[in-house]
Amino acid sequence: MKFLILFLTLMLQRYLSINRTTTISRTFSKWYHLFQKRNWFTKLGRNGRYTAVVVIPSILIGGTFVHLEDMLWGFPAIVLEIALLLYILSHVDFQRHVTQYQKDLADGNIQGAYLCAEQYLSVPEIELSEDLAGMHDQVNHTILFRWFEFFFLMVFWFLILGVPGLLLAWFSLQYSQLVHCGEKAWRPLHWLEWLPARLLGLTFALAGNFVRAIGVWKESLWKWRIPADEVLYHIALASLAARGDESKELANAEVNTKDACDQMTELQSLHTRSASIWLVIIALITIVGGTLY
Repeated sequence: MKFLILFLTLMLQRYLSINRTTTISRTFSKWYHLFQKRNWFTKLGRNGRYTAVVVIPSILIGGTFVHLEDMLWGFPAIVLEIALLLYILSHVDFQRHVTQYQKDLADGNIQGAYLCAEQYLSVPEIELSEDLAGMHDQVNHTILFRWFEFFFLMVFWFLILGVPGLLLAWFSLQYSQLVHCGEKAWRPLHWLEWLPARLLGLTFALAGNFVRAIGVWKESLWKWRIPADEVLYHIALASLAARGDESKELANAEVNTKDACDQMTELQSLHTRSASIWLVIIALITIVGGTLY
C-alpha cells in the first residue's frame, strides 16, 4: 500500500507542478514560534524542546493517521497521506532554477549563475568570484544534499515507519533549520540521516562507477560522525569518475562552463538512476510481501 501511495504521489507531483519557493515550512515555523514565546519552553533544555516541538506532535498526528486506516476501508487515510507527501516532497522541486543556473553558465554569465544559486538554490556561504570551479562545487554539493534531505530521507522514513516516521523526519529537518544548530549539537537529525545516507551512497555506487565508489562508501560506513552531505558528495563524485580518472571533482582542476554544466547533468542523471533503483526495490518488496500475506 505504501508503494501505491508513493507512486500516486509522484505522478500527481509531476502533473500538478506544485512548487515551493523556500525550504522552510511556514506552517512549522509558526508552530515553533508559538512555543518559543513561552518562558517554560526555554527552561526545558535542548532535548526537552525537541521532544515538545517534534517528537510528541509526530506521535499524535501519526497516531491519528493510523487510526484512520480502519475507517471506510482506509480511503480517508490514503487521501490524507498522499496530500501530506505532496506537500512535503514539493519542497524539493527546484529543477527550473537548476535549468536557469545551467543556462547562465552556458552563456558565460557568472554573476547571473551566482545570484541564481544564492537566491533560489539556497547555497550557504556562497561567494561571487572568478573561481568558477569553487562556486560550482558548492552548488553541486548543496543540490545533492538538498535532494537527499527533502526527498530520499522523507521517502525512506515513510516506508519504514509510515506517517509517524515521515513527520519525525520532516519536523526534525524543519526544526534544525530554524534553530541553526550544528551537527555535533544536533544528534537527532544526524542519526535520522545516518542509515539513509549510507543506503543512498550504496545506490550511487550501483548506478555509477561501482569499483571506484564502493571503496569510498566502505570508508564512510564506519566513520559515525561524518555528516551525511560529505558522505553523499564524495561517493557521488567517485560514482561519476570515469575509468582511469582520479576524480571528477571540479574544484581540483581548471574547468570551463561546459564542464560545469556537464557535471551537473551527470549528477541529475545519477539521481534519476538511483531513484529508479529504489522504486524497483520497493515494488518488488511490495509484490513479494503481498504474495506471502
